[in-house]
Amino acid sequence: MLIYRVSGKARSQKIEEARRKFAGLCEASRKVAGVVSFDVAQDVTDPAVFVSIEVYEDQAAVDRQGELAELRDLMAVLDEVLADGPRGTVFHVSSARPWPL
Repeated sequence: MLIYRVSGKARSQKIEEARRKFAGLCEASRKVAGVVSFDVAQDVTDPAVFVSIEVYEDQAAVDRQGELAELRDLMAVLDEVLADGPRGTVFHVSSARPWPL
């Protein structure tokens, strides 16, 4: 299992555009085989900051999600939408279980 955590800060005049682009990407990504979950949230202390948590069964799922038109659309405008970032971490997880225990 692979977990991606990615964040970026939108330019103040681009927050609504970022929200729309991320919403479209979430909707499309959640339909991809092997995508366990795909969420993007705004930071409660700074609404310009967006954080994605993406959980994939394997690299093949990451690759399938990477082919989405919605991701290409977002990447095409990312430099003009973001003031800072994106920055992220990839976690390679060998086991997981539901919470609470």
